[in-house]
Amino acid sequence: MNSSVIIVGIIFLIGIGLVLYKYRHRKSLHDNVDQLKKVIGMIYAERETDLITQNKLIKGLKVHLGINEKMALKLIGKARHENLVEPDLSDIHKSGKIRYKKNF
Repeated sequence: MNSSVIIVGIIFLIGIGLVLYKYRHRKSLHDNVDQLKKVIGMIYAERETDLITQNKLIKGLKVHLGINEKMALKLIGKARHENLVEPDLSDIHKSGKIRYKKNF
């Protein structure tokens, strides 16, 4: 066997390993409600307010969890489903922005 075939095979296996790790990491973020609750609590504690806009919540999730915007939106949906956050629709017509309040 040629040494270049072995090197290409090793690089291929490392690539497959990285893809599987990233998939499992994202899946574990979506399934772990306690970690999501903890991160959302930290975001609200940093902002020191009861209402946070959707953009600030997305940015906080991206910073604390190291994810992209699409995954942050999925996690906000998961948090809404688990009743961790709730949209405050009282002033949506005034500002045009969705604000979330913490439920725990």
